[in-house]
Amino acid sequence: MKKETTLADFIMGILFMLAATYWFIEANSMMKPESGMGPGGYPKFVSACFFILGFILTAQSVMKGLPKKIENRIDRQKLSRLVIFAAVTYAYVLLMKLAGFNLLTPFYLFFGSWYFGYRKYLIAALSSIGLTAAIHFVFRVIFMVMLPEFRLF
Repeated sequence: MKKETTLADFIMGILFMLAATYWFIEANSMMKPESGMGPGGYPKFVSACFFILGFILTAQSVMKGLPKKIENRIDRQKLSRLVIFAAVTYAYVLLMKLAGFNLLTPFYLFFGSWYFGYRKYLIAALSSIGLTAAIHFVFRVIFMVMLPEFRLF
């Protein structure tokens, strides 16, 4: 790992832990059923996982040693790519109500892999479809959570 990335890892680890703590507290305020896990159980689990991953990232960056000098140079090309992808993600979320999860997600995942430089198109397409199917199965069949459906007609 490069020396420059340890400060970014340290900051992201702290942010992950703070966000996970907030999400855990919010999930704790959800309705509690008389028996069973309830609606806050899964968010609590995800929050705990995020907190652990954030702690590991922070600890690794501290053990490698934080850089003494902080460089304030921003790579405008990388920043513009990130802003464009954030805009595409926002459009994906807005269009999800019309196009539905199963129709829109493979295109979004394929675009993301292409946009960030992955050029094996067949593998990207198959993995986009496979990941969409896996997410659909986990949420619809296992968790019984409704996903947005195609509603144009």
